[in-house]
Amino acid sequence: MKHWIGYSWNPTGHDKDGVTISDYDMMNSYFPPYKAAVDAGLLTGMENYISVNGVPVVENTKLMTKLLRDDLQFEGLMVTDYAEMTHLTEFHRTARNTDEAMKFSLERTSIDMSMVASDLSSSAASMLTTSSSSLSFTNGTNKLIEENPAIIDRIKESVRRTIKTKLKLGLYDNPLPGEEYLSMVGNDDDVAAALNLARESTVLLQNNDSTLPIAKTSSVFLTGPIAHDVGRQCGGWTLQVQGVSGNDMFSHGVSVKQGLEAVVGSDAFTYFNGLNITGDDTDVDLATAKEYASKAEYTVAVIGEEVYEEKPGDINDLTLPLGQIEYVKELAATGTKVILVLFEGRPRILNDLPENVYAVLNGMLSCELGGKAVAEIIYGDVNPSGRMPITYPKHTGNVMIPYRHRVSTQCASGDYCAPQWDFGHGLSYTNFTYSDMNISTTNVTSSSDSVNVSVTVTNSGSVAGKETVMLFLTQPYRSISVPEVKQLKKFSKISLDAGASQTVEFELTAADWSVYYPQNRQGLKLVAEDADYVIAIKPETDCDVYNETAAANPLCATFTLSTGEYPFGSLVAE
Repeated sequence: MKHWIGYSWNPTGHDKDGVTISDYDMMNSYFPPYKAAVDAGLLTGMENYISVNGVPVVENTKLMTKLLRDDLQFEGLMVTDYAEMTHLTEFHRTARNTDEAMKFSLERTSIDMSMVASDLSSSAASMLTTSSSSLSFTNGTNKLIEENPAIIDRIKESVRRTIKTKLKLGLYDNPLPGEEYLSMVGNDDDVAAALNLARESTVLLQNNDSTLPIAKTSSVFLTGPIAHDVGRQCGGWTLQVQGVSGNDMFSHGVSVKQGLEAVVGSDAFTYFNGLNITGDDTDVDLATAKEYASKAEYTVAVIGEEVYEEKPGDINDLTLPLGQIEYVKELAATGTKVILVLFEGRPRILNDLPENVYAVLNGMLSCELGGKAVAEIIYGDVNPSGRMPITYPKHTGNVMIPYRHRVSTQCASGDYCAPQWDFGHGLSYTNFTYSDMNISTTNVTSSSDSVNVSVTVTNSGSVAGKETVMLFLTQPYRSISVPEVKQLKKFSKISLDAGASQTVEFELTAADWSVYYPQNRQGLKLVAEDADYVIAIKPETDCDVYNETAAANPLCATFTLSTGEYPFGSLVAE
């Protein structure tokens, strides 16, 4: 389990930047996945590099002890992120020296293990710190015990958790388990699974005039700094900490170029990389690329980010390098139909580039076999079915507006700040029709009640495809916190042949319409406010909940929670 907790709610996008977040948002937006993981029986977890509301997580009693151990009752082993105790001195500046940093972390939290607990002046630690101390973690702990003998009980807690974890894993009987599986890494099953993941996760974001799929006899020009670079399909933490560019280190890797060669052969397209990853090109290279593009019916432009991880990946502008954007626009101006392929670990602003291309595929970081999946989708061997797991912003000022933003979030026009592509967006080569939405009840009176929702999905197109059916829930009015416009509560991915139909069913329970309140330190409690709750099927469905005269939407339904207790009913204690 990593990284506990709030790490992704970053106001700047810069690595290790501190987070300011309310208890309500922490518990209802970020806590649920961790609870699900603990409920599933995980044994270990890792804290993170940030501070939350000004307190570094590695010394944060509220998060590391009261919420993690008391409320969540996690009994597993917790480890720091790399050298994070030392960072209290070198980065957070809450401790004056290493001894004080260790003291704060041990006394204030339930951390069991310090990653990089050996000599703090070792070469490994010096990568992230400037500490010149030669004091080892062990000697520092002994010194702390001498100064405060009572700390031994706290240390014993961590010893017990560590031993229990090792016993559960069988490490005392076999200190190096899994050695027999090493030869299986990269076997045929692994390769097949990786390819399937790439196929399922690649998202068709735009497809003007049904440009995709294209015929295998089409004239195609392939270009871009990631068109023949498996490493940049993978990003950081791949083979090396910062990742690697190129193809040499990927034994199973397939670039987009190699993917096209596998699908249609090397003679079916022309390849020329006209610029580098920073967007730099020469007049000669641009002229050459434009000449190739002008002769091709389609141009596949594969662009995106350099490999990176953590602090080296910080950028001052979320916009994709302007050179890449302008390069693709120059090619589009020749009259070729541009198919834009993105490989990126974060949503880079594209300015007006989508308006200049016919189709957009987002491979995100689908890694080694992402190039093969993209090629199969371009030529129609695979029908795309991925959906956006994030909101892709259109403007830099809107990067902190998620799909579940509060209803009071408005732009200057008074409307929601429209993104480039919304959460859940994703196109297919077929069409799906939704009908016959039904709910089992419109009145809920007890926390033990449930609401069953069904909807019929029909593949009304001409080819087989996969559809992710999504159910969103909205509470239009809520007294304890401004309500969100909608929240995804259920989803199911189905496969349908052309003309086939399937009824998809979901069950909503009190856990789905309740919120954590009080937030923490008092046990985990879910409460639900007597109110109307609106169900919407599909991401783009607008139920227009504040317009009493709006026409009924067949993919919207309302149920009322009526416990007779106001403002909070249906108290659910966990």
